[in-house]
Amino acid sequence: MSGGTLTPELRRRLLGVLAVWLALVLFAALTVGTAYIPLGAANMAINILIAAIKAVLIAVFFMHLASPYAVPRMIGIIAATMLIVMFALSGVDYYTRDGRPDVPRAGAPAISR
Repeated sequence: MSGGTLTPELRRRLLGVLAVWLALVLFAALTVGTAYIPLGAANMAINILIAAIKAVLIAVFFMHLASPYAVPRMIGIIAATMLIVMFALSGVDYYTRDGRPDVPRAGAPAISR
């Protein structure tokens, strides 16, 4: 890169990054726009879908998961698996609670043994 000119490879990479950046800005604006449209429960579903699309764009283009090397893909798979495990453990914890507090109330009679 001498004399301030861009090589064709650098120009291609810059245009790719710019296109992904514009897509992310568009999806961010779309997320803000859906907040002003009264769709009820569909707002959350649409925003989760938009967030998933943005996450895929970031993972593929900026984390280089589309590269021919296996290490970034393995790290991405392990991270996604751990995220799923954490969500599953949180769900199991939430659904197995009985709703009763472990600490007795102040006015509750004492249990003698």
